[in-house]
Amino acid sequence: MTIFPENVSTYGQEIDNLFWLILVFAAIAFFISLFVLLYPLIKYSSKNGKRAEYITGEKRKHYKWITYALVALLLSDFVILYVEHDTWGNIESVPAISKNDVHVGIIARQWNWIFVYPGPDGVLGTRDDVVIDSMNSSLHVPINANVIFELRSTDVIHSFFLANARLKQDALPGRTVMRWFNITKPGKYDISCTQICGILHSKMRNYVLAETPEQYKHFTDSLYNANKVVTSSK
Repeated sequence: MTIFPENVSTYGQEIDNLFWLILVFAAIAFFISLFVLLYPLIKYSSKNGKRAEYITGEKRKHYKWITYALVALLLSDFVILYVEHDTWGNIESVPAISKNDVHVGIIARQWNWIFVYPGPDGVLGTRDDVVIDSMNSSLHVPINANVIFELRSTDVIHSFFLANARLKQDALPGRTVMRWFNITKPGKYDISCTQICGILHSKMRNYVLAETPEQYKHFTDSLYNANKVVTSSK
């Protein structure tokens, strides 16, 4: 049993491990703080008539505890930074596009995600690109392949969130952001916007449809054929 959605990403487990590590450090700090706050209240609550004392914190026996707390906090931060270094380096470094990878465009717009596939030439940003622009549409991707996407917004700030891949990235107007993911299990996974972007923000929901390589090839072939028919009819 897990509190998270099912992880289907190659780097998702690393993100989960970081979550638990940070949670452990935060929980330790929380309970120590709670103890320091409540223990004196309980211990001295029954002693009446004791004159209050103003403590400046300048004495060695006072500020040494502040020093201990700061050192413990710094050590925990350094541990987290050390552990997360390789994970973030892996995620932030977009792999070079190979023939087995998928390169797509994802455009955020009030209030749906637009998917752009490269045409038969295999190059994104050319005249034969195929654009899927409809509510509740799916981004088709093959499993066990790097999906490298260019993310941008046409209006306001949106945030692309693929929970099952442990991926969240803001889409900013006027800026193109390169990110990637690799899904290991076939299925249909929610894409949501986690940045309030207007009155229909809650309806901005699309999907990633992870397929076998054979299913994905069948999809792209039918997509290109349909696009040829539309193009020739114009």
